[in-house]
Amino acid sequence: MPRELLFLFGFFAAFVLINFATYLFLHYKMKEKIFRELSTYWILVLVVFLIEGAFPAGKLALSLVFIVNLFPIYIMANFLMRSYGLKLNLRKYTISFFAVIALTLTNYFLGMPFFILSFPVCLLAAFPLMEAIYTTFVIKKGEATFVQQFMASVVFGLGVFCCFHYAFNRLTPGTEVVGYGSAFLNYITASIILPVFAIQELNKEKTERLEHLVRERTAELLASKIQKEKLLRVVVHDISNALQVLILQSSRLSHSEDPKVVEASVRLLKNLDSISEIARHVKEMEYAKTAAIKLAPVTIEECFAEIKDLFGDRFENKNVKLILINKVPNDVVINVDKVTFIHSVASNIISNALKFSYPNSEVVVTAYEEKNQVHFDVQDYGVGMNDKFLSNLFEFESSFTTLGTNGERGTGFGMPLVKNYAEIFGGQVKAFSGQHVDASGTRILVSLPAFPLNDQATSFH
Repeated sequence: MPRELLFLFGFFAAFVLINFATYLFLHYKMKEKIFRELSTYWILVLVVFLIEGAFPAGKLALSLVFIVNLFPIYIMANFLMRSYGLKLNLRKYTISFFAVIALTLTNYFLGMPFFILSFPVCLLAAFPLMEAIYTTFVIKKGEATFVQQFMASVVFGLGVFCCFHYAFNRLTPGTEVVGYGSAFLNYITASIILPVFAIQELNKEKTERLEHLVRERTAELLASKIQKEKLLRVVVHDISNALQVLILQSSRLSHSEDPKVVEASVRLLKNLDSISEIARHVKEMEYAKTAAIKLAPVTIEECFAEIKDLFGDRFENKNVKLILINKVPNDVVINVDKVTFIHSVASNIISNALKFSYPNSEVVVTAYEEKNQVHFDVQDYGVGMNDKFLSNLFEFESSFTTLGTNGERGTGFGMPLVKNYAEIFGGQVKAFSGQHVDASGTRILVSLPAFPLNDQATSFH
């Protein structure tokens, strides 16, 4: 063997062993399949050159020995195919492997020349590379990245050249250096590019594992959420029924002739009302999440009439004046669920206004039309809110509650519900407030789309 060829073999053997040891170490440390494949690839490359070096002569031996190149070439080509989400057909290449061996032996016994013997072997060895090249420049033409195109054109193109150079020139004296030299160059180039694909594949696998984990966790959380919501509905329903019984029994105690019993019953009723209010708000929250709310035209006059009946006594008991001002024309309506708007939107806003108003003050509710919207402006002159409370007023996650001017309790869920329903009705809600030494109060503005009465009424019949 020429000295130049021995030098190439020695240099390449050291190069391959370094790559093999590097990927074997990475596999040992990281336990990733990709590094095991790369270490297998490099040890196969070394085995190929050792086997080829062991059979330096003989037409049949030189023809058949080249087929061992198929194993590392298959692995290398499959790296590129996997980057497209594809795979080489292992079964096809396995069958072809044995078929080519049988064909080569047949040709040998028929006395065919070396080119005819080796060509099917070299073609099979080159075919995974050609399949990857075709995929890159034809099937995935618009998707292939620069790295994929470089791998297909330079590395795989040189690989195909090496395969056919072997078939055409292996027996030509003096061509060994060219053949082995180009093969060595090809593998050195591959050693630079393959880690890029290894990293990409590793990232892809980790991303897929993470996405799978996220999907599993999301499904678990969703199942847990549904279960908790069902449990919450059952608990709230049962608590509400029990509370109604307790309120009824406690109200009877208020008629007792014993002043202490009457006083205790008043305190008990007050606490039961607070618990009942919490249960009601929780039910409303669940209803707002799951129910399909049917909208219908409602006049402002209807709303104000019910609000007056609903709050008249409560305002009178606290000595706060409720002023209702309707500036909306009679032929203009809002498109809402009437019960929800009055009892969950208007009721929550006005209840809050009353709760934080001082005795002998007033709450002014003004309805007016402006820019195709009906505005409900609720202004109180009570304690007001600081900027921190104001910024979190409509958030379920940051809900809070404070005692009213007469020690009234709340749940903190009322205003988030107002925002939720206002958005369902196609509108919005804003809050304005301040806290100073003098009462500055709070202003809540609900804006909803305005509709002509006749047009809107017709659309629902």
